[in-house]
Amino acid sequence: MSRVIMILVVGAIITYAYTNITLNEYTSQGTQNAVDNYSYNRAHDIANGMVDVILMRLANDKDYRVSTKISENLFGGEVSYSAENAFFDGDSLIKIIVSAKFNGVTKNITSYTEKPGGGWVPPVVRAAWTANADLNNTISDMYIDGRNHDLSLGIIAGTGVAGVSTSTTFNNVDNAEIGGTKAGVDYPMSYPEDPAVIEENFSWGGTFPESPDEILGYPEGTLKAAAQSGQYGSQYLLNPANSGGKSSYILGLTYPVSGVTYIEITNGDELELQFEQNGNSGIVVVHNSDRTSRLKGVKYDKSTSDGLLTGLLVTDYSFHHHIDILGGVMQLSPNLEDSKNCNGNKDHWVYYSSEAITQATETAAEITGLSANAGYGFGKKRVNVKHVYE
Repeated sequence: MSRVIMILVVGAIITYAYTNITLNEYTSQGTQNAVDNYSYNRAHDIANGMVDVILMRLANDKDYRVSTKISENLFGGEVSYSAENAFFDGDSLIKIIVSAKFNGVTKNITSYTEKPGGGWVPPVVRAAWTANADLNNTISDMYIDGRNHDLSLGIIAGTGVAGVSTSTTFNNVDNAEIGGTKAGVDYPMSYPEDPAVIEENFSWGGTFPESPDEILGYPEGTLKAAAQSGQYGSQYLLNPANSGGKSSYILGLTYPVSGVTYIEITNGDELELQFEQNGNSGIVVVHNSDRTSRLKGVKYDKSTSDGLLTGLLVTDYSFHHHIDILGGVMQLSPNLEDSKNCNGNKDHWVYYSSEAITQATETAAEITGLSANAGYGFGKKRVNVKHVYE
């Protein structure tokens, strides 16, 4: 009997020991799996983080390259990387190779991005005329065309944008002729316009730019500094002198304007901007930090100028647009004209042109050293990533 009991006891001990060992093995393996999974995710995050850092460096310095791999410590791990010119799929791109290590786990990412430094059309330019407020009275009876025009006014088929983009409803109260492009289909200017060319009640999700710098994805103060630099004909005016009287034309600009023209009005004056001479181009800004600056007229001297601005006009509030614009218009104020009517717009137009806007932003990039943007605001990449392989 005692022998049977002994056998049972020994068997129980062996069974317990085996079970305990097996459970320990499972526990250890589970712990190891959790550690491995955490390490992999951490290595992945480190690699992605380094790619974003390199993209930021490229955006801030178009000549930034790393031909010999560099290693750094990042987020508790080690990462090595390079960034070199390369051809891929027929494009001349920048190849970024990143290898991240964390707790013995390695994660590799290869990314191909466009070379920075050229001009671009900011994604927030959604139409020939883009605003975050009621545009009905402001546009009045102008000709507005979101079809894409080259610098000779030819149509680049299927590549345009909306004629009008606004976060409110749009009513064509003064019979403006409006055209544009939607889903690759071009719609000629007409009245009544085709509904496809109007983007109304667009939800910006609180991200509509509140400054010219946000439009381009630049740190605040960048465009003002570019204008103050004087490069490429850039000019800056703060509370400019004016002609007085009914018109109150802004004084102090040298024409034709080019580069970045930045007019800051903080003293409450309601002024008019009158272009002189031919060949006015670039980014023209009339703005203050509260978005309360007011241009009661944007006109031209008929004795000296053809009345054409090639590029991008950015204002807070502006009215009486008696000029022609090849490029685009953006208005930043949430309170545009909603009661006055304008009959003098009838002979003038705004034609969207990606070439004109690209030419203007390319000059800004040359002045600032900050390159083309794929987005604006926090967390937006300012270079275009073409391919990513993990």
